[in-house]
Amino acid sequence: MTEEDLKFLIGSYQQRSQDLFTQLVAIEAKNMQLNQTVELLSAKIKELASKDQSSSLKSKKSTKQIGDFT
Repeated sequence: MTEEDLKFLIGSYQQRSQDLFTQLVAIEAKNMQLNQTVELLSAKIKELASKDQSSSLKSKKSTKQIGDFT
């Protein structure tokens, strides 16, 4: 390889390294965003599940109370 060939080779490595680094940073940012979305949705699911449980407990209690009067 000549000195000119090595210059092109090093230039190509540098460009590819910069491209891959940029892609990595973008992917990590997207990953963080998606993790935050998952956490928010998980919290919402827990909130809705607890509301559902409390409403089903209320309906069971009201059914028992109605049944006691009959």
